[in-house]
Amino acid sequence: MKLGLTIITAAAFIWTAGIIAAPLLADTVVSDLLYRGYSVVCHQFDDRSFHFANAPFGVCIRCTAIYAGFTGVLILSLAWERLRSLRWRTTVLLVVTALPMAADGMLDLTGLHAATTVSRLVTGGMFGCGLALLLQADLSGSVHSLIQRNATRYGTEER
Repeated sequence: MKLGLTIITAAAFIWTAGIIAAPLLADTVVSDLLYRGYSVVCHQFDDRSFHFANAPFGVCIRCTAIYAGFTGVLILSLAWERLRSLRWRTTVLLVVTALPMAADGMLDLTGLHAATTVSRLVTGGMFGCGLALLLQADLSGSVHSLIQRNATRYGTEER
């Protein structure tokens, strides 16, 4: 199953790297494609985004934190066997990691509290980490199953 986790981690790393690559490749076709692709998953408000060389990242601060947290936990899971083997309580983990982000967003929306760069970064990062802890076993297991099924189909299974 480590191969499945490696593939998922590589995909998450590429996705997260693209967020930072968008401003680095400013004024290129690749940059335009990255911004357009990320616009499907993020509002990309300029005032809520990190910037590099006067160009915004591919997604807002909160989304950047979610993807970075998710990718970071996957990388740690590859390196640390114990993290992969822990069974996380789904409901508790979702509440603990999603509630602060939801509260920050709702309080900002209602005008009761202004969300800041730090609050978006911290709450998004918490949620991304929690999501990775919840999903890494299932995602890597699914990729492993696909690899095994294709290996069997094409007669290349490991012996």
